[in-house]
Amino acid sequence: AMGIVLTIRESSHGLWCICRGPEMLFDRLHFAHAIRLGRGLAREEHASSGSAAGVEMVCSEFSIALVQYADAARPRVAQAPRVRALGESSWCGGSVAAWD
Repeated sequence: AMGIVLTIRESSHGLWCICRGPEMLFDRLHFAHAIRLGRGLAREEHASSGSAAGVEMVCSEFSIALVQYADAARPRVAQAPRVRALGESSWCGGSVAAWD
């Protein structure tokens, strides 16, 4: 099931709005800006919550899914190995280091 769905709809005078359900989040956007902003909001929501997020463009006759971020278990984040200093010299002086 989709976690959140943001919809991009035509508002007035050729401009567009972004909605989440019945709530209008942004209005008076040019089309390209509405798409970029909607995708960015969905990406941030997915990254912060791990839940599914998507953006759809909704017209009176049809809707088009623009982007979908899947609801999946959070991947393990790759971490760089920790460095343990072996000498007392500074990093600028070329200290010796070893991987943990």
